[in-house]
Amino acid sequence: MRHTLWTVAGAVVSGTLIGTLVAVAAFAAESRVVQTGKAFEPTTLTVRAGDSVVFANEDFYDHNVYSESEGNVFNLAIQPPGQTNAVTLGATGLVEVRCRIHPKMKLMITVE
Repeated sequence: MRHTLWTVAGAVVSGTLIGTLVAVAAFAAESRVVQTGKAFEPTTLTVRAGDSVVFANEDFYDHNVYSESEGNVFNLAIQPPGQTNAVTLGATGLVEVRCRIHPKMKLMITVE
């Protein structure tokens, strides 16, 4: 048997060649959200369940990124400029992400 990595539709997948059949397993993806100008960039995002979202504070201000959306609750606490944190979103649905310090900051993530 031969184990191989491929890129399929932008995702890295792993497969094992078994005769003429190929067994394929998908790996979770990672998306990046930047905090700058007291805003999230992008302001909307679509990911798959099990994917990670990396929050990078490239702003001049501290942020406190959190979500209270059912199935995807998290709180990154105080995130100073230059810090990067990641969360894995496991439940499908709409995830509203906010900043406790800057209430006008809003990001909507669709988890498929």
